[in-house]
Amino acid sequence: MLLVDFPYPQALPDGELIESVQEYVEATGEGSDVITRVAGITFGGWPTWHLTDPDEVLCLTCSAPCRLLFTVASDQTTGATVGRWGDFRVFACPAGKGHGYVFDQH
Repeated sequence: MLLVDFPYPQALPDGELIESVQEYVEATGEGSDVITRVAGITFGGWPTWHLTDPDEVLCLTCSAPCRLLFTVASDQTTGATVGRWGDFRVFACPAGKGHGYVFDQH
């Protein structure tokens, strides 16, 4: 089964798309954020903001907005548990390879 995640609805480019995505979430989810919070271990995609308001993760070297590289999300199927059922995320700076990574638990 292929799972596709989307950015947090407020990051989508237009109101019609936001409405369509929110309708999809309501139709397929049980009150959870099923499209921006894909369970298990993922590479790339979009960061989830299920605990806080959306925010940029900035590079610690140059303050550029980082991109999500890797997520380990708590999931019963994979047996992964992060903190109190959260996510461990690794972000990378697109501006420079030597800028390192930003680690985040959400």
